[in-house]
Amino acid sequence: MRQLTEPEHIEHVNKQIIFSLLWVASLLSLCITSGCNGHSDSEKFIYPANLTITEFSLSADSKNPGLDSAYFSIDLQHGVIFNADSLRKGTKVDKVVPQITFGSAVSEAIIEMSGGTTREGEVDFQKNPTDSIDFTGDVFLRIKANDGDISARYRIKVNVHKENPDTLIWREESSAAPATRFSDPKAMKWAKNHSSIIALIEENDGSYSASQILSMTTMEKSVKAIQLPFTPRVRTFSLTDDHAWVLAEDGHLWEGSSDLSNWTDTGEIWESMIGAYVSTVVGIRNNNGMRYFAQFPLNELNVKEIPSDFPIDGITNLVTLANKWTQSPVAFFSGGIKADGSLSKITWAFDGAEWIQLCKGGIPALRDAEIVSYYHYRPSADSKSMVEYPVWMLMGGENEKGEINRMVYVSYDNGVNWGPGAIGMQLPADMPSLRDFDALVGDVRMEGNLSASWTGQPQGWKVTYRVEGDLVIWDCPCIYVFGGYNSHGVLNPTPWRGVLNRLTFMPIL
Repeated sequence: MRQLTEPEHIEHVNKQIIFSLLWVASLLSLCITSGCNGHSDSEKFIYPANLTITEFSLSADSKNPGLDSAYFSIDLQHGVIFNADSLRKGTKVDKVVPQITFGSAVSEAIIEMSGGTTREGEVDFQKNPTDSIDFTGDVFLRIKANDGDISARYRIKVNVHKENPDTLIWREESSAAPATRFSDPKAMKWAKNHSSIIALIEENDGSYSASQILSMTTMEKSVKAIQLPFTPRVRTFSLTDDHAWVLAEDGHLWEGSSDLSNWTDTGEIWESMIGAYVSTVVGIRNNNGMRYFAQFPLNELNVKEIPSDFPIDGITNLVTLANKWTQSPVAFFSGGIKADGSLSKITWAFDGAEWIQLCKGGIPALRDAEIVSYYHYRPSADSKSMVEYPVWMLMGGENEKGEINRMVYVSYDNGVNWGPGAIGMQLPADMPSLRDFDALVGDVRMEGNLSASWTGQPQGWKVTYRVEGDLVIWDCPCIYVFGGYNSHGVLNPTPWRGVLNRLTFMPIL
């Protein structure tokens, strides 16, 4: 079940009250108390209005922080009270004092405990409202109306994360290995547009291939040989929605079809490629020793000499963002090698016309790092839900000592400020140290069984899902790391897949 907002909860309760009044008479005649009490979690119930639980929370405990910040939903349809976003891993729930609010018509409120680690039995909540409850086992709340003829039974679940939900989980993903015509390719460069994930690959015999991932879930792939009328700098390969682009060894900029089968010399000669911007590519042109910003097709770029601290090679991938505060899409990159051979720690941004320094620090001076667009979560102001934040993650790269960077840096404000990410966002020890790799985010289909939804790990993030019978199906965004070179210059053969743990938890409907 998805977490109900306060207005939705009120509206839901009102609808249940009206519906319940229509059914009270039939409930009285069709079931006795024991019959109404005995049920499984999968059955649906309409509780009489006078037996409705209106509020549920946990009392604060200075020795066990976070209890009072948990927001509980009251599901009248299933008779379940639960916190959609689980408490942090390690929270103790064997001695917790609940706060429960119900109407004056309730004459009896008994909490039943069984299977817990420290306590079993019953507690009369009305007589002992400060008594602690063991929520490590099965807990039910049995309430009875004043007339004694109607009773109801709610199941109470205090969910605690078994794992840290905001940890990035990484694993080798051999099934995602690119389709190649020969083993041990010499070089590869992956790019993604609105419809395709495709790579330009230099095979180990010196020929070239176009490799494509057709489905991130099934990892269905295709590969075909392509004939190039030039020798490409593979790592300059870029992709827009309609065209492919790459620099040749002699600096000529070539424009290709989106399937990499047909190529045309643009007549442009560039020193380096920065990346794709909207339907164009941007780079640097060297004219008699003077370096100038370049764009093809030329649009609104202010063609001028590059600043002395603008890197000419080894930058991160160029990433683009667009929102309601920008008149045109803004692209940015970080790091790189400057003309004097030193490394940069500056983040540069491009608005379609001008290049500016967006940030002058927060990350070390690096070359060949990678920026990934992903997600992170923080509690809302009222602590009743988790709020999704888009983040930019900078990974990998090489420092001035020739060491591979293993720190993951994060920006919450589109590259304006950077800082080391939380411990849970750092790379695991068994993941190789890499530079000059490609990281792409793709949606992977995941599913869970609806009948087991109360024993799964619920979470509070917004997700697009669908229900097919007992299956809950959702698209989970995963990070794929392709290629890259280790400190010895050896190409990494096996992709890695990373996913924020929270995103793999079955959504509460």
